[in-house]
Amino acid sequence: MKKLVILLLTLAAGQQGLAQGHYTGSSFNPNDYFAPHAGLIVPVWYGYANMDYHNAQGKKSDQLINPKPGNPTSLDITQNVKTHSFILMAIYGGKGKVLGANWGMMLIPTLNSPTAGIALDYYSQQTGSGRYHFKNKSIGFGDMYIQPVWLSWQQGNMQYAVNYGVWAPTGRYKPNDLDNGGHGYWSHNIRAALKYKPTPSINMSIAPTLEINHWQKDTDFKEGTHLTVDLGGSYVWNKRGDEVGLFGHYTKQISDDKGAGGGSFVADQMAGIGGFISYWVVPRKVGLMGRITQNFATENRFGGLAMQTGVNFLIPTDKH
Repeated sequence: MKKLVILLLTLAAGQQGLAQGHYTGSSFNPNDYFAPHAGLIVPVWYGYANMDYHNAQGKKSDQLINPKPGNPTSLDITQNVKTHSFILMAIYGGKGKVLGANWGMMLIPTLNSPTAGIALDYYSQQTGSGRYHFKNKSIGFGDMYIQPVWLSWQQGNMQYAVNYGVWAPTGRYKPNDLDNGGHGYWSHNIRAALKYKPTPSINMSIAPTLEINHWQKDTDFKEGTHLTVDLGGSYVWNKRGDEVGLFGHYTKQISDDKGAGGGSFVADQMAGIGGFISYWVVPRKVGLMGRITQNFATENRFGGLAMQTGVNFLIPTDKH
């Protein structure tokens, strides 16, 4: 049975006025855009990230440029934000075929400490000059990801997939509040993926994701659409299925924000590169995973280093 890993959610938390969307690139390992074989997968993960604000020129900065009417030209900020996330996932691989494809579903509730996104929201809403500090240490539920459409077709050494998921605003959201745990709006993720296996042990994949956002609760703001391209490869070095791999992504905002709450802000972008390793403690039943990602080419948002570690539990529903 294929193993699935964490969807990175260390940046998935409440934002307003200067939001960044829900989906973060390099969130999956290269094989994980494709529906698993029949069974239930329960990953339990912890994530840590250390983020700094980068301005529209891509440089680390303690000044948040904010041209919104009524706000100062710039704010001096304490721009380093460390985040913690705890994630319990439920991944189901269905039996049989749907439209000739393997199929599955995914559910991801999240528990977050204040994230870089919340800090950016907080800074962007200030209306007076001076130095602003982000010190909230609370923890609470974030938004939930639900992926009801997950189809994968295989033809020779090629595999194709179509995914549709939605981010539900289950996390607490109140405009300009440090205790926010969610974005306050719905987002749709539409993804296509392609995988090529030149040998039985080597996998290479590419997966573009389009994220379309709704209007934010209790504000006059709608985050622009983002396009993310993920790509990577992995190598399985033994019959147990232990695996090592590299991945990368590029995310670009492709439409303007709307509304008085953020329509004048510069579009954001970010790229990243990272790697992972997985090891089966009990083959095909209990596995350990570690990941690390370094962001670069970051503009008008927070970016930095992210690390995750956790355990995957697999419960097969067939004998294969």
